Amino acid sequence: MNPATDSPAATAAAHLREWLLSAQVQQQEGAHAGGVAGALDPDGRARYVYPEITGYYLHWLAEVREQAGLDAVRVAAVRATDWARRQFESGALPQTRAYLVPAAHDWRNDAVFFFDLAMLLRGLCAAAEARLIALPQSTVRRLLDELDACVSPDGEIHAARLLRKAELPPRWSTLGGPFEVKASSRVALAARHMNLSPRLAAACESLATRYAVSAGTLALDMLHPTLYFAEGLLVARPQSAPQLAALLRRCLELQHADGSLPEAQHGSALARSDIVAQALRVGLLLREIGVVEAPTAVELERLAAVLTARVDTHGRIAFLPDASPPQPNVWCGMFAEQALRWFDWQQNGRSLPGAEWLV
Repeated sequence: MNPATDSPAATAAAHLREWLLSAQVQQQEGAHAGGVAGALDPDGRARYVYPEITGYYLHWLAEVREQAGLDAVRVAAVRATDWARRQFESGALPQTRAYLVPAAHDWRNDAVFFFDLAMLLRGLCAAAEARLIALPQSTVRRLLDELDACVSPDGEIHAARLLRKAELPPRWSTLGGPFEVKASSRVALAARHMNLSPRLAAACESLATRYAVSAGTLALDMLHPTLYFAEGLLVARPQSAPQLAALLRRCLELQHADGSLPEAQHGSALARSDIVAQALRVGLLLREIGVVEAPTAVELERLAAVLTARVDTHGRIAFLPDASPPQPNVWCGMFAEQALRWFDWQQNGRSLPGAEWLV
């Protein structure tokens, strides 16, 4: 990094990389060494680790290895892989959120989620494809078995599978829907490494087919899962890119005066950092492949400026910048680092790696 010559976006991305590779983000010792934090307390202490975020981290390491340094990312990837392997030892299933600090019961730990396991699966496969790790065959096979168990006899993917008698709240993450296309598209990529069961492969294919026909007119509702859908369909059905450009256009019409995006079309104006980064990444990819309705350069610059301004002096980014005190957030950091780095690349004529590398 050369602060004297780098663009603000490139500088912010570099600061985010430094933080993401720090001990604040990936646990260095204890029972969850190698696991990756989700949210941090204001003092920088990790509150919990979990499979989804560790999968994102492995995927991010694989894609950022050139910028972050091969030795550093390989060490981090091996640690994360070892954590993932340990979570399935003795027939156990990883907790959706494994708390590192005292916490009340979390309903998420009453179930296992298709999305979370799919992200961990893709992270392991991506790290192996980048030659950061040897693919942990037994862990991958176990993940595929658990994902297969989320498919009903009629071929539907269930978002969550209860581990004990409990009632899950009706959230987008528990009800399922288009956002699972991101998960199913990543599961389908695992067929490069290991055979998928016929019903799991068919369920992933069917989900993408079902939602591709209405991609441009999909109900926005919560923008975070809506943009997950766009990220997934770009992988599963790249020919749907024009329809996804129309979907993104509808999202951008909701922008606040400062360029940020609301959490939902109706009911929540919270300006989450991960949503801005998601919109920027999808927009960059659509522009890269020349979709007519892709965001303009000015629109992309506006999104990049929002993210750049949110990176603090420690290289962190908060989930909600106006919260007091702000809570540094790791998945926002990975999404933002990738978005800002790709933005800088596109500005300088460098090709983007493609939708399958979306963290």
